[in-house]
Parts: sequence; C-alpha cells; structure tokens
Amino acid sequence: MAAEPSLKGRRILVTGASAGIGEAIAHQAVDAGATVAGLSRRMPDKERHGIHSFSCDVRDEDQVQEAVDRAADALGGHLDAIIANAGYGLYGHITKGRPKDWHDVVETNVMGVLYTIYYGYRRLAPDGIRDIMLMSSISGRTARLGAGVYAATKFAVGAIGESLRVELAEQHIRVTLVEPATVDTPFYEVAVRHEGAGVIPRNFDPLTAADVAQACLFALAQPANVTVNEITMRPNGQAT
Repeated sequence: MAAEPSLKGRRILVTGASAGIGEAIAHQAVDAGATVAGLSRRMPDKERHGIHSFSCDVRDEDQVQEAVDRAADALGGHLDAIIANAGYGLYGHITKGRPKDWHDVVETNVMGVLYTIYYGYRRLAPDGIRDIMLMSSISGRTARLGAGVYAATKFAVGAIGESLRVELAEQHIRVTLVEPATVDTPFYEVAVRHEGAGVIPRNFDPLTAADVAQACLFALAQPANVTVNEITMRPNGQAT
C-alpha cells in the first residue's frame, strides 16, 4: 500500500477554497501536515478547520494583492506553494450568450489566475521546494458544444501554465497544470441541466473533488528533483 503523501512544513495558498476541489485540496493538505491559507469570496477572515481563511474576489486585483500578503504573513512570511484553483463555470452557446457573463468567466478564470500568480510569486520562499499549480480542465484541450467561452478560458490557463514552466525553470520552481474532466461539483449539476449544451452525459460516475485533490497532493509531495508538469484525469468510462 502506498504511503500517504507528506507535506509537513509546507506553506500552501489555495484560491477558491470554500467549496469543491479547492476545499478538498485545503483539507487534505492540512491532513498531510501543511499549513494552509484559503482564499474565497465566501470565506470569512478567520481560521477554521486548521485553515487560515481570507475573503477575496480574485477578479479584483487589489483584493488579491492584499489577501495574498495577509495569507503569506499568516503562514510565517513566505509561501511554498500557490494553487490557483478559483474558477467560474459558464455554459451556453456563444451566439446566444450574454457578454456580461463572458466578462465574469474571463475575469475569474484568466485574470484571477494571473493576479494570483503575480502576487503569490512575490511571496514564494527564496529556496526549497516551490510549486505553482493551476487548475484547468479537460475543456482546455477540447472545446465542447455549449462551453465555448469557458473552454477558451481554460485553453488560456494551459498557455499560462506552459509559459510559466519555461519562465521559471531556471529558478527550479515547479509548475503543474491540472486538467480534470467531469467532477461532481455544483458546476457539474449546472452542466447536466443546461438545455442543449450536449456537454456531459450521465453514463459514468464523475470524479469527486477528493479524487482531484489526491492527485494534486501527489504532485506536491514529489521530491525536489521531480516535476509533474500535467495531470489529466477522467472518470472511468468518460471517452472525451
């Protein structure tokens, strides 16, 4: 039986930590010995369940800068890992959509990731194992009917991740892109209900948030000389 991953002593920042994958990552990281700061629009500014929580809308650059600095200070002054997980799901045909909705998803999924990385990078520890992890989606590889704008943002996250990997290689900062397919989260329920989306069938059991979190911890727990550049995972039975 494989040993549980150990993150003892690691200081980890997770955005979108109030629910779904982000919440699962935060809790599993604490269980693995890390100290964790979680950012979310719905999180009160207090410590709960062993997680330092800070309210933050990642669409707002000033909020991100302030929250990242407060989080790093709460964890002792530096971060060892940044997990840019916060995301906004949107389904709908491009020709029938609302431009305001496009702004929300682009600002969250693209600008929110960039703000998190920009300000988080400045609080990374000067040495040791350091990670930047970006939560993308299988939609960042294949655009599906009814998910064009969402997929566009996840393609962008993939480009950001690959650019960062090259940019930070000489600094030995590891960059991991995570691309789960169908995950049983509130976003999944929206997807299967969306009229005409044709995106997600119900002929398999979706991944759980805990499944994805376990994969993320696997990457974070690798020795210093190992980088897991990409994690692509699907439910057993999902073909695309």
